[in-house]
Amino acid sequence: MAGLRGDRSVRDVCREYEISETLYYSWRDKLLEGGKAALAASNARTPERVEVVELKKKVAALERTLGRKTYELEVAGELSRDWT
Repeated sequence: MAGLRGDRSVRDVCREYEISETLYYSWRDKLLEGGKAALAASNARTPERVEVVELKKKVAALERTLGRKTYELEVAGELSRDWT
């Protein structure tokens, strides 16, 4: 990573690990491509991800409805006590 960050020269890193600069650059390119692919996959709008978002919206709507109905029952209960 020191070579990628620029903390050390590629030549020093290769010398320390006894690898050729060609191999270093090959590994670096594979790492960068893999990173790009992983980021693209994490941002992709897969059908499963879309379904999760839709289900979360439905749950939120149902929770709001439940809250309203609970409030209505509480008010109705209070009103019925006032009538007796």
